[in-house]
Amino acid sequence: MTLGEQFKQLRHELGLSQPELAELAGIEQSYLSKLENDKSVPSNEIFRSLLKAFNLELSQFLKRFDLNTCRGQLSRIPDIDNWLNRQQLQQGQRQRRYLYACSGLIVLAVTLFYAGFSTLLFSEVRYQYESQGVVLPGEPKDIFRSWSRLIAESGEEHRRLHLKKKIEMAQRKDVKYQLIREHLGPHFTEQVSGGIRVYQLDKQEQVPRFINALLQILAVLLFSAGIMGFVLERKLFKH
Repeated sequence: MTLGEQFKQLRHELGLSQPELAELAGIEQSYLSKLENDKSVPSNEIFRSLLKAFNLELSQFLKRFDLNTCRGQLSRIPDIDNWLNRQQLQQGQRQRRYLYACSGLIVLAVTLFYAGFSTLLFSEVRYQYESQGVVLPGEPKDIFRSWSRLIAESGEEHRRLHLKKKIEMAQRKDVKYQLIREHLGPHFTEQVSGGIRVYQLDKQEQVPRFINALLQILAVLLFSAGIMGFVLERKLFKH
């Protein structure tokens, strides 16, 4: 619908005749007739007078138009041209923010996928440390392996002490394990009641973690959303 057709439509909606509308807007009836028949385009002041007569804001008036087809005619009125330029500028800003957001989703998706795939944030290696028992104060830390070397005597006395120590160490043996994600070196000590426990690295194993799979799934979803955003961009921001 053209500018003149909208003037005529609005006049009919208000139930006004051409003379009545012309009087409200402070213009000649003949000039209003030219406007309604698109034989003339109103000046900025007359356009404001017509809007006041219609009791409409500029934005309300322009909602009645397909701005993609009527922009050429409407832009000849300075108030409309300024409004359209502001809207175009704001839409351009919104479009840039939208594209930045889509790009950000893709970058975030790639980062999350790499983090999940490489187990960079959440290691899937688990270390098993073993302790043979409690090391008493004054004893060497490897007492459960080296106790036999501490018996210096030889002969029958050596065999008697060796057997006695062997029984003692067997009774003291209390194997415990710790499964941890952090590598603490070949061994570490832990203070316990009566002495310390020395934990030796026994083995390490690969144990999948759900969080890494979740990161990869989330990455695929975000990547898809980012790509879909670029696909829909032209439909969402029609010029």
